Amino acid sequence: MNELPEHCISNDAAELESEEYLRGVKSSTCLLLPTTPSPSPMDFKHPLEEDTNENIFLNLCDNPKIIDLQNSGSAEGSQHGDSSSSADSNSVVQDPISAQLINNISMLDYQTLSKNGDIIMGEPETCKLNGSLGGGQKLPNFVNWNWPLIRKFLLWFVVSGLIGCLAAIIAMVITIPKTCNPDLPWYHGKVFYEIFPASFKDSNNDGIGDLKGLIKKLDYVQSMGGSAIRLNYIFEANNYPEQYYNTTSLLSIDRSLGVLKDFQDLVTAAHEKDISVILDIPVLNMVKSYDSLESNSSLVFPKDVTHDLDQTSAAIAFWARAQHVDGFYLKNLEKFVNEPDFGKSLQYWKHIIGVGKIFIANEKALNNVMDDNKQVFLNRIDLVDVHLDLEEGIDGLKNHIDKVVSSTLWEKPYYPWVHWNIGNIDTERISTRHKNNSLALLVMEMVLPGTVSLFYGDEIGLTGLPEKEVEGDFHEHKYIHNLVPMAFAQSDESDNVAILPWNSKPVSEPEFHYLSIIKTLIELRVNTPTIYLRAIYKDGIVMKNMEIRKTDKNLIVIERWYPRRNTCVFVGNLGNVPITTDLSTMFYGGTVVASTNTSLIGEVIYFDKVTFLPNSAIILKLEK
Repeated sequence: MNELPEHCISNDAAELESEEYLRGVKSSTCLLLPTTPSPSPMDFKHPLEEDTNENIFLNLCDNPKIIDLQNSGSAEGSQHGDSSSSADSNSVVQDPISAQLINNISMLDYQTLSKNGDIIMGEPETCKLNGSLGGGQKLPNFVNWNWPLIRKFLLWFVVSGLIGCLAAIIAMVITIPKTCNPDLPWYHGKVFYEIFPASFKDSNNDGIGDLKGLIKKLDYVQSMGGSAIRLNYIFEANNYPEQYYNTTSLLSIDRSLGVLKDFQDLVTAAHEKDISVILDIPVLNMVKSYDSLESNSSLVFPKDVTHDLDQTSAAIAFWARAQHVDGFYLKNLEKFVNEPDFGKSLQYWKHIIGVGKIFIANEKALNNVMDDNKQVFLNRIDLVDVHLDLEEGIDGLKNHIDKVVSSTLWEKPYYPWVHWNIGNIDTERISTRHKNNSLALLVMEMVLPGTVSLFYGDEIGLTGLPEKEVEGDFHEHKYIHNLVPMAFAQSDESDNVAILPWNSKPVSEPEFHYLSIIKTLIELRVNTPTIYLRAIYKDGIVMKNMEIRKTDKNLIVIERWYPRRNTCVFVGNLGNVPITTDLSTMFYGGTVVASTNTSLIGEVIYFDKVTFLPNSAIILKLEK
């Protein structure tokens, strides 16, 4: 049973043929060199062509192994029938032609061609993928590179680049300005806070305010929204503060306010809070000589050498260059507008203070200056101070505003801006003159184009002593009856002196609830270009962007507009009775953004039939 027929293939023969077959298959997997030339189509011949010269076929009868293989296949088939497994395993050898082809291919060594066409013969087993080919041929160097490391590096590089791009996009989004408001000088469109230091904050309980006390209250100014503090008359004077105007030296601070070091500390502290410092300085003379200051001079002007300059020039140089003051209100400048040296003096002073520092002048100087001096005035003065009041009623107020807005100031973009004020050191307090309308007038001031000034205490409705009630014994104090001590909420009793040091009249109680309304107004103003911008500039032409639309029965309506911005409308009833009116021919409706009555903020008001309460004011923002 264990003996096989003679014509069957032995195990040794089968293993031998398997090895030969596998060796041929292995040789066929060797790589060709990239530069190996392909054989010409003419070099190929069909293996079955009759005219082939090479006898590549083996005679089956001459090969005893094949005969035995065939006999073995036949014997297996007769014994096991048509088993699928046996048929499949011998399907190749049962076909004589296929067996002949496989046998010849397995016996052939793989042949390649060199660059010059020579045949390269090599053992199949020597062909390896380790960077070399048989016959001394080398693979390209990049094959041996550390590709896993390269792939990791490229992945890291791509991911890092994507992260970097994402971070750049996020940074751009974060840094994109939330508004596209025009870039203006620091004094344009802002709110200045005017202070008489002797009445503002007392730090040593001597009854007179001082510079150290003012330093302590800079946070108050900053929280309110003030961009600059303007100090009234701090210079050494006879009988200060009652006679603050009797100045004896423009280079010294009155001892009741402090010393120079206190002023330097004030300027430093203010600048750290982005608050500018402006001084009221009385103009005593015009400049007669221009040789004392070189064009590129950076002198500090100590007191012992200022005799080379006139009084006014020396003071401007000392406070601007040595003490870093940001600007000056040139008091009494209107008295010198007809002087021959008026224009040259302004040019000289402007040169002294340098770039970025300002001059403020009174409206009277603008109205009185003539000819060439006027052009110098318009080019050297930065702000023109305009005082508004109700002395001539609503119509007088309207005419004054219209006159200013239609004046020379609106002819050129670089001409001075207007510095509006409702109260100042030279006038009665607004709460004294118009007690019921003080808040409504402040709201109106906040919608005017340009820069506005707020006199200390007006934000809480402080009332001074009326000029007509000044006691006979105090007639020499007629200039200070409005300079009442400042009051602060939640302060010690010593900070809120109820009796003026220069008279026996009590001061009325402050209206502290005004303060929140003023803060809202200032915040609205400084963030709304429609309100603070003074004009529209197009093709070199300056066009005004405000109009007083209606003044009737104590009702005043002011419209403010600017391209691609919401129009704002101010409506104020300055009378003592309610006013019901129809404004639908001018406006449809709008949202209240500020008001003397804070409960109205956010409401939508339609103008077809609306009632305005007495002594009230609102600001509405219309839809575009």
